[in-house]
Amino acid sequence: MQVQSMTINNTAPQFEQRQPEVEQCFDWDKLTLSQQFSVSSLGQFGYTLAFIRFINGNSFAVLKLANKIATINVEGLINIKPNINCRS
Repeated sequence: MQVQSMTINNTAPQFEQRQPEVEQCFDWDKLTLSQQFSVSSLGQFGYTLAFIRFINGNSFAVLKLANKIATINVEGLINIKPNINCRS
């Protein structure tokens, strides 16, 4: 029995599939560590950080995915059905 060895030359272009990191877009330091973790978690589902609001000294992260909105409070708790209205 004869065994042939094959060499595969993979010259197809490689494309980067990772999305840009959130901290490159916004002032990441304005979020707590818990918020940063939650923002990253929602980012895996396609949510993007729209803006950060400060209310009574606490930061709230607002994320969007198409017509969906999610918020993350200072403790990192995610609310995917917040009672807020965002302008387009």
